[in-house]
Amino acid sequence: MRILLSRELGAEALGMYQISQSFFYVLVTIVASGLPSTISHLSARYQVTKNKDAEGEAVCASLIVGVSVSIVLEILLLCFKSVIVSATTKGCFAIILCLSPSILITAVYGSFRGALWGRKKHTQNCLSEIGEQLTRLILFAVLLVSAPTPIQGAIRAGICYSISCLVSMFLTIIFYFKGGSVLRWPKHSFKKVLKASLPITMLHLVSSLLQPVISIIIPYELQCAGYTEAQAIGLFGIVTGMTLPLLTLPDTLIGSYATALIPEISSNIATKNKSAMTEQIKSAITFTLFICFIFVPVYIGLGEEIGSFLFNNMTSGFLLARASFVMIPMGLNNISQSILNSIDMEFKSFKNYILGSVCMLLSIIFLPRYFGVNALIIGMGASITISGTLNLRMLSKYLGSKGLILKPLALMSIFALPSSMLGNFVSGILKCLVPQFFQIAISALVTVLSFIMLCIMFNVIEIKAIAKSLKKFKDIKVMKKKQKQSA
Repeated sequence: MRILLSRELGAEALGMYQISQSFFYVLVTIVASGLPSTISHLSARYQVTKNKDAEGEAVCASLIVGVSVSIVLEILLLCFKSVIVSATTKGCFAIILCLSPSILITAVYGSFRGALWGRKKHTQNCLSEIGEQLTRLILFAVLLVSAPTPIQGAIRAGICYSISCLVSMFLTIIFYFKGGSVLRWPKHSFKKVLKASLPITMLHLVSSLLQPVISIIIPYELQCAGYTEAQAIGLFGIVTGMTLPLLTLPDTLIGSYATALIPEISSNIATKNKSAMTEQIKSAITFTLFICFIFVPVYIGLGEEIGSFLFNNMTSGFLLARASFVMIPMGLNNISQSILNSIDMEFKSFKNYILGSVCMLLSIIFLPRYFGVNALIIGMGASITISGTLNLRMLSKYLGSKGLILKPLALMSIFALPSSMLGNFVSGILKCLVPQFFQIAISALVTVLSFIMLCIMFNVIEIKAIAKSLKKFKDIKVMKKKQKQSA
């Protein structure tokens, strides 16, 4: 979808769409971050005690809070129209209005989705997410291609976003009630839900508030440095709409893993099984490092080719190669933040994030005049490094285990360099022999395989451990199948 957006809208209209989304995300974050996460780990704990009524109360409390807040946000959006119009470029408010129905829709399906997470119904959540993404992709393909102007295309993209969220909402509600769950009037759950969700919501709200601030400051500072308004918005669109989505690709995988991990940790807390929880956390951190580092050498060696092929834009690829190491602290910050939230350390995680955000603000205010649009990458890297380091320090203290990441981090950093050089060398040979797609695919495969082989040779990852995990997974599937047959 990012590829389709970049090709159909162009850099300037894509920049406007990204600016509009940054304002929209501030509003949707209030109802889409803390509440689903809270319902997820509450549901997981209620599953241990088989208390469906308590789960129904928590979900109902989340629905009432989410819908009430979303209605207030919709009203405030209309009341502050002039402020938003003056803070953004012309046409952005129309895009924001097209995105705004998603606030209420997200408030509804977020609560049901959180309960499905807690009950480990990941396939059902996956199907609702796929339904949303496929709907959006089809609508993009039909409506954007036929748009008379790039700006009209950006407005239509906002409409597509809201319609696809509606599809996801219906699917999630169906899956929730199909699983035998109920809704109960929340006699005692309001306080519990609000107390647990508030720090998570505040954390994500600060993150979302940074986005519109960034979308105003970066183009402004670039104009002060001598760029025209169109050039400044275009560069912002390249970074946020082309480069950052590729940098956050491993973060997406890690986020999905964290979503599946939270109910497991919550269940172990409920059963007071700390040894199993410690093992899960250590495995999660090592897995996160490995996933992030698989992408790093590929982006370093093939960044410009990837940007040229996907977006027909060499600048995005150049920025991708230079910023690839940002993925490491980004992944570690994401997984550590999720783990802290699941072990009832939400406020401490929030404090760490605030410290990182201060660094981000200082970077985007003072660095653009020296580093141009690269200041956004620098600021983001510094911010997540600070908060991620503090999160990991807290986890180490909580688990009583020092040096959770030092050895694998050092070795993988070393392995990334020769792997990227090999990939770049292979790419140079293939450039005149095969089409660009095969050039990138073969070179990326060589890069990834060489990195994995180095990790295996130096025991950073163990084949036996992987085989054991796969066998355990297979045994669990066989056991569940036998249980169903006997039932």
